[in-house]
Amino acid sequence: MTGATAAVDRGVILDLDGTLADTPAAIATITAEVLAAMGTAVSRGAILSTVGRPLPASLAGLLGVPVEDPRVAEATEEYGRRFGAHVRAAGPRLLYPGVLDGLDRLSAAGFRLAMATSKVEKAARAIAELTGLDTRLTVIAGDDSVERGKPHPDMALHVAKGLGIAPEHCVVIGDGVPDAEMGRAAGMTVIGVSYGVSGPDELMRAGADTVVDSFPAAVTAVLDGHR
Repeated sequence: MTGATAAVDRGVILDLDGTLADTPAAIATITAEVLAAMGTAVSRGAILSTVGRPLPASLAGLLGVPVEDPRVAEATEEYGRRFGAHVRAAGPRLLYPGVLDGLDRLSAAGFRLAMATSKVEKAARAIAELTGLDTRLTVIAGDDSVERGKPHPDMALHVAKGLGIAPEHCVVIGDGVPDAEMGRAAGMTVIGVSYGVSGPDELMRAGADTVVDSFPAAVTAVLDGHR
């Protein structure tokens, strides 16, 4: 699977935070600030362990309250305001080195590209537009695009359908355990990246077929046919 003709009917489904976008540090800082303002102190490690889950569920867990609690909505709104400002200030610099070039390499080889993120779809699209990802992705799906988000297979299957590609011909690239579990449950090849929030051992236990330490290496793994 090294030539363009071999890759025509293949898809690559990419996570956003910690995979395409260098956001985990900002997520941890902003979340800590928002919760501290509400009187709750939470460790950086605890916050990072929630990356990859829907924001309201993450905040509810960190606050120790049900997701329906009014404080969750309050924290979600304030987080969105602060994180949005961070994204707008960063623009294309939000992406990890080599991301846009890597996506262009995959497209040139005939792969169809999509994003599957635990952010809501509107937020994901806004980030894609600010960073230049939007011109490279055929499908963008968020947690609200499906009934069940990560780690369930629904989002990956939804994206594969949007790409018009069978699940077994898709590769998931992600930095989180939920990404690996989603891809594995959907019957897809999974390439874990260890520069985000999860380490190699965690990703392999969650079902990754291989783990690499940079986005360019993930692209090479796809092109080399890690299926």
